[in-house]
Amino acid sequence: ERATPTDAALRRFKYRRAGMSYRRIPYIEQLNEIGKLTEQEFAALSYYADQANLAERSPVKSNLDRSVGGGNGPGAAITSAILETGRIERDLGQLLPLARAIAVDDRSLTDWCIEQHGGRERYDKKGRFVAIVPANENKVMRLALLELKYAAGMIVK
Repeated sequence: ERATPTDAALRRFKYRRAGMSYRRIPYIEQLNEIGKLTEQEFAALSYYADQANLAERSPVKSNLDRSVGGGNGPGAAITSAILETGRIERDLGQLLPLARAIAVDDRSLTDWCIEQHGGRERYDKKGRFVAIVPANENKVMRLALLELKYAAGMIVK
């Protein structure tokens, strides 16, 4: 029996087959695939996401983990990731909330824009509800993408 995402998850996120199951495609990867991010911007945001995710490992798991980067408290890899994430986040300044939401928390630009600028209902031509979209959708979405691209340029490995 195959493990498939729920209908609600399929409507909200994109998935890729991974053997007998599905893997959710990170939002920055989707932006890269459709050409909204360059390879360099994608690499920078992926690096930040990897470092932040490694830095947020549970101390209990780190003590029990005997693999590379684990065991006897936070290992060198985790400590290094904590320091690197802190440096990146200091460099991002005011762009940190956007970059973290998209790269680390894997939220969409649409969700970010709705949270920051409010949303409105969108209806189709027959008057049926379609979705909640950001207020001033074109303007705020373009600005958010531009800010994300600028934030990616600020991430130095």
